[in-house]
Amino acid sequence: MDNKYNIEITGEAVGGKSREQAIAALARYAGITEERAAEMFAAAPTVVKRDIPEDLAIRYERKLADLGIGAQRAPAQIHAEALAVETAGAGATADEAADVAAAAATAPNAARQATVAGDGEMPPSGGGSEGATEKRHVGFVFSGNGYEYFKIWIVNILLTLVTLGLYAPWAKVRNAQYFYGNTSLDNASFAFTADPVKMLIGRLIAVALLIGFLVLQSFSPGAAIVLAIGLVFVFPWVLNRTFAFYARNSTYRNIRFRFVGRYVDALINFLGWPILSMLSLGLLSPFMIYKQKRYVIEHHRYGNQSFSFRASVGDFYGLVFIAIGIGIAGVIAGAVIGLVLGLIYSPLAALTGVAMLIGYAIGILYFVTNMQNLIFNNTSLSSHDFKARYQMKSYGWLMISNFLLTVITLGFYIPWAKVRVAQYAAEHTAVDVAQDLDKFAAISQPDESAFGEEFGDVFDMEVGF
Repeated sequence: MDNKYNIEITGEAVGGKSREQAIAALARYAGITEERAAEMFAAAPTVVKRDIPEDLAIRYERKLADLGIGAQRAPAQIHAEALAVETAGAGATADEAADVAAAAATAPNAARQATVAGDGEMPPSGGGSEGATEKRHVGFVFSGNGYEYFKIWIVNILLTLVTLGLYAPWAKVRNAQYFYGNTSLDNASFAFTADPVKMLIGRLIAVALLIGFLVLQSFSPGAAIVLAIGLVFVFPWVLNRTFAFYARNSTYRNIRFRFVGRYVDALINFLGWPILSMLSLGLLSPFMIYKQKRYVIEHHRYGNQSFSFRASVGDFYGLVFIAIGIGIAGVIAGAVIGLVLGLIYSPLAALTGVAMLIGYAIGILYFVTNMQNLIFNNTSLSSHDFKARYQMKSYGWLMISNFLLTVITLGFYIPWAKVRVAQYAAEHTAVDVAQDLDKFAAISQPDESAFGEEFGDVFDMEVGF
């Protein structure tokens, strides 16, 4: 029998963090207000995760400690009994307390429960009940670490070099499996099930086409141009097959994702709109981005459930224009700062270009972070809503520090950089869940015929690089 544990915060800050920093980290990680986080600290020990296996409990405990939040594990049954005494009162009989304990052990949505770091479930103010209709805020959790991934990364590089690139598909699968397997939502992790052999076949086909094109170009440049134009129209098909490949080989709670995009739609969105965008001197670029994001999201499925996208074209135009405005303002400010510094001390005028580049980078950073928020905050799966809260300051520092450390270490910091990005994405992305995800997964099983599934699997390969 597997023992179950609860995770509770102790109300103390650890790792050199102040209490205020720990409270802010809990609020940020759980997607709650700092006032609510402070209440949880004041009421400590407060259970933030219930009835989970020991290995997952250890991960939560370590993650909270990394955030500066003191946490500890405790057998789940102990808390059920404690809740029984608390609920039944000091004058209750042993039988009455036992009845309440049994009820508490089977009521994961009890009013005392507050969940953070991967579940994000918070009771509604004033208490909750089993029949409450409020959505649970369930955060993603990434439990990998840099050193662990470094060992996979370095072996992948060495084997790829030794085999002259033939090992690359296996390396790609190992990388994906590591990041998928260490990403969880509501106590269940994702899985990547791709067959490296099929990926190798797809790459060999791509290489053969490339070699054929180069040979044809040397003998008949005209024919090569005609072939190149034809390959442009193959691109939407390749894109659809790649989306389908990764969706088919991505699972959550043993249910596959799917991609059902059509060639004509991909042709319009990824060839037609980019051409029109160029012809309009970029004025149609926000509309192009909107159409592409909507196409990709709304043609993905989880089992038999569809994703939906609620953002409007105006949202994308607003985001792009604001980002451009920030970038232009940053460049102008950088130029002014450089000129002023040059007047003070002429050699400092050389910093003008650097200051302008920083101003431009701020505009890019605004665009990237707010694009993530715009996409996730307008995406739903059935009645479940995705949420993201990327922040310019924290994400910008992440990117800058990753870049500098990668340069300083001559590239050996790359595994840690990738893990940090995955951790940031998990910490700043969540799902507002409308019902139990186990039940949702059970009703999301695709009802298509087995023949159709197997037929698709025959042609399932990564077409491009």
